[in-house]
Amino acid sequence: MKNNNNKINLAGTVVLEPTTYNCCGENFYSFLLSVKRNSGKEDIIPVNISQLLQEKITPGEKIAIKGQVRTYNRVIDNKNRLIITVFAQEVLSYTEDINSVEITGSFCKAPKYRTTPLGRDICDIHLAVNRERGKSDYIPCIVWGRTAAHIGQLNVGKKVSIQGRLQSREYDKKLTDDVILKGVAYEVSVNRIYDADEIKEVVV
Repeated sequence: MKNNNNKINLAGTVVLEPTTYNCCGENFYSFLLSVKRNSGKEDIIPVNISQLLQEKITPGEKIAIKGQVRTYNRVIDNKNRLIITVFAQEVLSYTEDINSVEITGSFCKAPKYRTTPLGRDICDIHLAVNRERGKSDYIPCIVWGRTAAHIGQLNVGKKVSIQGRLQSREYDKKLTDDVILKGVAYEVSVNRIYDADEIKEVVV
């Protein structure tokens, strides 16, 4: 049965040389895809694709895929880290850069509402999105603007459907006075959010 809880359409330019790996006897490419936003900025998104779908991938190549946002845990520096990637399920014809996500899931953590130093309202949420064979993906999302305060009042277990884009965001983490760790976070920037039980948009 096809899983409609988790869909992403992604199109952009391959960045750097892809790496290869084998999973359950099947060979895959792992690579970064640069996708331009309307603002001109770029999101650099990690993608995994079977070599059965794409025989060769080269830096600078334009590629369009349809698939799912996938997550898994990896131990890094003795800590569990949530790894986020796009799992390609179909190769499409490239026409323009696209970054479109549709997911339905339930809050697996309490939402965190906050206001930035510049006065922007933001709410961080984590959705548990059911996958085939009893598995789930745990996808971080960020809600902006007037909807953020309302979303921040919802409870763990609330089921919602969202539309947005998968964005990359660089950050600095201060380890000591002299050491700063640079990293990249991935999250779905939400454009629309709906009550999945009532099929109505959650706005105030």
